[in-house]
Amino acid sequence: EYTAEIVLGSTPKVTGSNVTVNGSTVIVTGAGDFIFSGRVSEGQIIVRTGAAATEDKVTIVLNGVDISNSSEPAIYIDEAKRCTVKPKEGSVNYVSSGVAKNTSTKINAAIYSNDTLRLKGNGELHITATASHAINSDDDVIIESGTYHIDSRKTGIMANDDITINDGTIYVKSGTNGIKSEGTLNVNGGYTVISGGTKEEKSSIYASSTFNYTNGYLYAAGNKVSTPTYSDHPYIVADLGEVVGGGSTVEMVLDGTQVVSMEPHNEFRCLMMLSPDVHEGSNFYTVINGNSSSEFNVSGGQNLFSLK
Repeated sequence: EYTAEIVLGSTPKVTGSNVTVNGSTVIVTGAGDFIFSGRVSEGQIIVRTGAAATEDKVTIVLNGVDISNSSEPAIYIDEAKRCTVKPKEGSVNYVSSGVAKNTSTKINAAIYSNDTLRLKGNGELHITATASHAINSDDDVIIESGTYHIDSRKTGIMANDDITINDGTIYVKSGTNGIKSEGTLNVNGGYTVISGGTKEEKSSIYASSTFNYTNGYLYAAGNKVSTPTYSDHPYIVADLGEVVGGGSTVEMVLDGTQVVSMEPHNEFRCLMMLSPDVHEGSNFYTVINGNSSSEFNVSGGQNLFSLK
């Protein structure tokens, strides 16, 4: 049972409560579970429960939506201390935005939240940001489950505080940073592949504070990376020594098994592998555009391999 069921469109159809409509924009005004379906151009979902509703829980369930907006976020969490965006199991969803950086409002992402944003569910969500970030929170971003395909002109996933990945499957293609945390970055699980951080000062993975790695798989290609402050497993960073063109094929091979194959969409010169399968004594090498690197033996902790 849902608090409200909403079919998006130029005139959204609403069955239930705690929802208002303004043109093609749907505004969630109170606590509950809200399921969305349908397609809308120049539409938007806004969550605005009120500053006093600090304990309200809001869940936005996406069930086959396609939301595009040329000048605003497709999903905007304005006021909701506990909000979850949940792609419904079995569904494929699309949100896209052309919103650019606004120095007065700082609202600059296809999915933007003023508070902690939690992503959870067993469905699929494609997020496209043609002018700015894909996901941006002024607080935390927590990914619990789901499959996410992120394509952004700027940062793929950004948080003013912490980013935590507990599970899920995440693919990021970004123009600047792949994942950027202004606080702590925690990778506790999931499967993440990142292509980003192409400019000299940008990173495929960036953590301003502590970077904790406990479990899960993360593979990244970009200009540079932040390395874990704490790691439960040895990890690998490969310095290619030169810029490799976008569209190149990259394979990372661990103990004779290809563990990932990727095609970074932009130029890159650094690779990272975080995996519980990496252990002291492992053997690692790369294959880039069909050319194999030297083989390296893994020791404990950080392993920085130069492929120059």
